[in-house]
Amino acid sequence: MYFAIFSILIAVTPPPPATAGPPDGMVLVPGATFTMGLDDGNFDERPAHQVHISAFYMDRHEVTNAQFAHFVRQSNSHDTIEGAWFRFCVEGAVDLIAHYEARHGTTFNAFSVTETDDLQQQRLRRVDAARWNAAIKALRHMVDEREPLANETRITEIASTDAVRNLIKTQAEMPVRNVTWHDAAAYARWAGKRLPTEAEWELAARGADQRLYPWGNNWMPERCRASVDPPQSTIFDPYAPPSPTTQSGPVPVGSYPDGASPFGCLDMAGNVWEWTADWYGERYYTQVDDARDPLGPKGLKDGRLPDPYSEDALLSKAEQGRSNNTRKVIRGGGWSGPSNLSPFNMRTTRRLWSNPNYWHADVGFRCARDIKRRLQDAEPSNPRKDE
Repeated sequence: MYFAIFSILIAVTPPPPATAGPPDGMVLVPGATFTMGLDDGNFDERPAHQVHISAFYMDRHEVTNAQFAHFVRQSNSHDTIEGAWFRFCVEGAVDLIAHYEARHGTTFNAFSVTETDDLQQQRLRRVDAARWNAAIKALRHMVDEREPLANETRITEIASTDAVRNLIKTQAEMPVRNVTWHDAAAYARWAGKRLPTEAEWELAARGADQRLYPWGNNWMPERCRASVDPPQSTIFDPYAPPSPTTQSGPVPVGSYPDGASPFGCLDMAGNVWEWTADWYGERYYTQVDDARDPLGPKGLKDGRLPDPYSEDALLSKAEQGRSNNTRKVIRGGGWSGPSNLSPFNMRTTRRLWSNPNYWHADVGFRCARDIKRRLQDAEPSNPRKDE
């Protein structure tokens, strides 16, 4: 009798569900052991060493202006985003201007910092005024208007013009840039993802066959957005007029499908450099003792620099900005740079760094996600290292 009941239970028990596919906009990077680094590369790429990475999901594209603007609105992060990302995004500039108009109930032209006697309130109003004005200047530059914007006209009316609406549409698929590491990490948490580790990023870019570039071992400049000469770019002055001979800046994500990595990730060489989760260590590869899912060297909690008056302060020391715990790894190469350096900078093993509270006109990011989170969407994100 027991055997019969057990047999019936087996017969009616449904089979386990098939493994779900990657989330929208992401690709599966299967677990693999691969060679990380390059013995004849830069000093911080040595030695080449074997690393095992567990399977994970990776964004197919870099995070776009439209995606980041949606995040800022939905999370009401206008005041907490550190980078001046709105300088290259009309949608971001419009949203920021609208945010301050709603907060203060007036246009920028009629706004006064000293309407209150409270010194703390004055300080906050000065902060708002500075960022508000920066957004207006950015919008004026992007729509090529030399007359003041948003004087007596509400931003909702300006945003409804064809010039602004067309630019928002045109810029939607451009990679977001001028974001700090903290901004990138905040977006990733909001999206239920995380920033990829440096090792994950390299595996997703080069595969397990040790490719020098995402597409293979030969430099092919037609497969990536790179080699825009710095004197002709807006990296030094975001408000400078465009070069008459060269279109500066990145291009919409996915514009180079022939440059895809072995797993289908696009723009992992060129367009914008990308933040990763790891702290940077020049000699980390010589010291790494964890060949399975390495997380990089230990860094400061939350990526914050020490208080200048604390015992840990580095501000008065020569190593400020050069210490391992004040730098985050960026990968992948960007659009700006001399053409003779592009074959070096676009390599899948190339390592660069920046302080986590800096933003740059050629640095953006993409996200990763643990496989197990596919079945745990309701849970908060679980960063794999100090963020």
